[in-house]
Amino acid sequence: MSLREAGEILAAAPDSRPLAGGTDLLIQMKERGRRVPRVVALRRIPELRALTANGSLDIGAMVTCGEVAWSKAVHSGWPILTDSADLVGSIQVRNRATIAGNLCNAAPSADVSPSLIALGATAHIVGPFGERSVPLDQFFRGPGQTVLAKGEILARISAARPGAGTGGAYVRHVPRREMDIAVVGVAVQLKLASDGRTVQDARVVLSAVAPTPIRSAVAEKALIGSALGAEALARAGDGAAADARPISDVRSSADYRRELLKVYTRRVAQLAYERARSNAG
Repeated sequence: MSLREAGEILAAAPDSRPLAGGTDLLIQMKERGRRVPRVVALRRIPELRALTANGSLDIGAMVTCGEVAWSKAVHSGWPILTDSADLVGSIQVRNRATIAGNLCNAAPSADVSPSLIALGATAHIVGPFGERSVPLDQFFRGPGQTVLAKGEILARISAARPGAGTGGAYVRHVPRREMDIAVVGVAVQLKLASDGRTVQDARVVLSAVAPTPIRSAVAEKALIGSALGAEALARAGDGAAADARPISDVRSSADYRRELLKVYTRRVAQLAYERARSNAG
């Protein structure tokens, strides 16, 4: 089966779904009563299994979270992504769950999407009527909702290799160390100026505090132009809390999530800054 044929099969059957790792879809079908009349397995489409991490990062739809998390090449160039991929489920889940599937499930608390958005990643989509590319920060429409149309498949995700003087990190807050969902998650990607100290550019992406992963423009503004002193970090944390739109649920109140964001934004920004300085050359 080719990628185009898979898209045509999906387009022909309403409510059919592609199957990658199945760690979300099969649970939804078996335990939550989701009715899916047709499942199209993607595992025998060769081009979806490719993972390249040279001048740029390219992740096929069937590449697992474990393959990314444990790749020395990915960790060397894109450590923010290995931070997040290594947190998805358990070791067993990471050996089945795919990066693309984690994105397409579109959970607000997903770990992989904030890091990829912080990297400026692009989603490459193939469907029965052709191909298109979408910046990943425009891929999500709401909980469980993406821009994918009927018959379209997220074929791969790409991201440029950050240059010298860049560093990123992702950290989440969970009640348990393993097999839990983020109460809040923060991804920060920084680029330093030529002096090796001043933040020239910043991306701050928040998860589990809005219907989709969101960038915090206020936190980014607080970091840019600073040498990441205590005042800049405090303003970034306050900015992230101000930009968030959290809800109260069984895992946390909205107010507690905002307080967590203040703490975690400071911590993750500091870690990203340390990595950027060590990468300044």
